Amino acid sequence: MFKLLTEEEKQKVAHEYAARRIIIVLYALILVLVVGIIGLLPSYVLSTARQNEVSEHTKITGNSLLKGDESELKAWLAQINKKLDVLSPKLDTYEPSIFIERILDQKINGIRINGISWTRSEDGLEFSVEGVAVDRQILVAFKDRINDSEDFSSVVLPISDLAQDVDIDFQIKFSTSDISFSTQTPL
Repeated sequence: MFKLLTEEEKQKVAHEYAARRIIIVLYALILVLVVGIIGLLPSYVLSTARQNEVSEHTKITGNSLLKGDESELKAWLAQINKKLDVLSPKLDTYEPSIFIERILDQKINGIRINGISWTRSEDGLEFSVEGVAVDRQILVAFKDRINDSEDFSSVVLPISDLAQDVDIDFQIKFSTSDISFSTQTPL
């Protein structure tokens, strides 16, 4: 039917369609804006009310003064900061896991290690290895391997541990050597 119209009439119809499209787009835009405003208005009102409440609360707490407790609180805070500085990982340059691996590298067949404990001293780390040895020769060989390694020094095996012939419960104590401790990199 549109093809049967004259040129002049076709332009009028095209103009009318364009005007109606623009009107529908404007109505849709207005509808989206109204729905958006209605949807966001409650959260805006609530956030404004909360902001006013917080500002009133800060005014109230800002006006209240600490009466004489400031110095006591500052001293407490300084003490807590000192304790936190002591626990700081920057000061802890010991890595006992490296030395535990080195101890386990020295282990030979016939030795069963039940526990490894360590303590920190001025010279470095002091280790204590507890376990069971199959016989006296294996226990002495294990002690010698630890003593011969460059990683550890002052290896002590109590003589009472050598009293039995088989299935010997032992406890060897030793410390890290100065060489291995100085080559360790800090965290």
